Amino acid sequence: MVHCDEQIDMLAAHKTQQPHHVWLKLNSGMNRLGFTPQRYRSAWARLNALPQVDEIGHVTHFSDADGPRGIAHQVEAFHAATLDLPGERSLANSAATLRHASAAQVRADWVRAGIALYGSAPDHPEGRTAHWGLQPAMTLATRLIGVQQLAAGDSVGYGSRFVAPAPMAIGVAACGYADGYPRHAETGTPVLVEGVRTRLVGRVSMDMLAVDLEPVRAAGVHAGFGSEVTLWGQAAHGGAILPIDEVAHAAGTIAYELMCALAPRVPVAD
Repeated sequence: MVHCDEQIDMLAAHKTQQPHHVWLKLNSGMNRLGFTPQRYRSAWARLNALPQVDEIGHVTHFSDADGPRGIAHQVEAFHAATLDLPGERSLANSAATLRHASAAQVRADWVRAGIALYGSAPDHPEGRTAHWGLQPAMTLATRLIGVQQLAAGDSVGYGSRFVAPAPMAIGVAACGYADGYPRHAETGTPVLVEGVRTRLVGRVSMDMLAVDLEPVRAAGVHAGFGSEVTLWGQAAHGGAILPIDEVAHAAGTIAYELMCALAPRVPVAD
């Protein structure tokens, strides 16, 4: 991927026995990386003159494929900059692949699915994983290590952010912000206990968080020490799915941040 003059300089100085397949990036409006439309063709001409370069593909990246502004202005800029130039084309990220790829010029030759490959809807909450037929690629699961019986008025956790409105049971799960679970997740963030949907209560601690056990017991499911807690992904018990997007949305972020924040101390199974 070539997006600046310095990289072309590097290729020009590079000694190789086989020429490279290069993708030339156009800044079509996202203003992150890439040559502007005014400089794109001169960059292509420089690359095309190098013996170190074989094929030159054309690529750009959408900023608003998941939102109301859409992609038309960037598709137009891309088409104008690459018109009549040989080479394969790639435009569509996950959102464009799901929402706009019925158009041949958006599908082009290659799509670059990113977050959708991990089972996250790029346009959540407007689009949902069930709507797009996406399956979770990551599950964060733990177990209950304690149960507390609360009276009405009892509080939970640091800052007493949650106060029991009536007698209730809560479970304490062995996971916290040191494991990558978002500390800023509020009471009401969805959780599965033994495959039953319930909620986070109180503030997330470094190594623990609390969950409401009343919906689980109301469903006739026993929840106690050792019970499975699914923080996102697919529960082993019954196969229920908690989309990571819902947890991210409740925490005011996106699924990618949760995936990337998983701490090294968390055991990972294939």
